[in-house]
Amino acid sequence: MKKALLTVLLTVGVLLSAGAQEIKTLPTNQETASLSDGWHKFELQGATFDVEVLGGSYRQGNVTWFDGTTYSGGLSGAFVSGRGTYTWTSGSRYEGSFKNGQRHGKGSLILKNGQKWSGKWKNDKKNGKGKVFDADGALIKEGVWENDKLVVK
Repeated sequence: MKKALLTVLLTVGVLLSAGAQEIKTLPTNQETASLSDGWHKFELQGATFDVEVLGGSYRQGNVTWFDGTTYSGGLSGAFVSGRGTYTWTSGSRYEGSFKNGQRHGKGSLILKNGQKWSGKWKNDKKNGKGKVFDADGALIKEGVWENDKLVVK
């Protein structure tokens, strides 16, 4: 009984936490559009950048926002895009693919306590095959998700 209750609580925690995590856009201004191609370190609107610029757009690098949120990976314009790792101040992180500032493609959401949801994302929501693991890496649940909801076990 205790194991079943723990499994339900862990699953609910992983499932609910994914929607609560927001991906920030990258601050830009007229000066960033005129940066020369290459790597640049600077601060802008409370965020610290160590990024590669190509053709006036961010391409890849590391960004730390004023609240301690961090991102390392691919960039496209004002969005995280491509493969990367996004870490929230709560200690939870997402490792995987992004598209236009949203989780999109294969990726894993790892909570601070070690619980993990791993699978496919579409437009920042769990969408497709996925698995839920407890903090020790044991599989709790697997199935198919649609718009953050488990639809097939």
